[in-house]
Amino acid sequence: MRAPFQVLIFPYKFEIAEPLFLIACRTDNGEWQAICGGGEGQESLFDAAKRELYEETSLTGIDWAQLDSMCMLPKVFFSCHEKWNDHPYVIPEYSFSVQVSGEPKLTPEHTKFRWCKASDASKLLKYDSNRIALWELCERLKSIT
Repeated sequence: MRAPFQVLIFPYKFEIAEPLFLIACRTDNGEWQAICGGGEGQESLFDAAKRELYEETSLTGIDWAQLDSMCMLPKVFFSCHEKWNDHPYVIPEYSFSVQVSGEPKLTPEHTKFRWCKASDASKLLKYDSNRIALWELCERLKSIT
């Protein structure tokens, strides 16, 4: 059963020392966003993030980080929301970053993927929560490069 939380994952890679970020165009609404999905059963946030990344892209990664960025989403956006009695109105979305290599493989959830510089990704992303998480990730990457 779907757990009452969402994970948002920003895969990135370095190309000539500059980070590129993977975003995806959703099949259901045509919007660009980071990789995302819900927890299942009793899995941890981190396990949900790893699973969602693999299910939606066939990628795995290194240097996982849970970002400080998070948001709350209306629970009515999700199936099974009637069973989430502890979350009467909204559920949390937790953000993660991960360094990956290789190319993603399309699944029915997305029509296309795009590797972008942060400025280009920010223009394409539909949701503020995605842009905020991307900004935080860029700041974190600046501090380690």
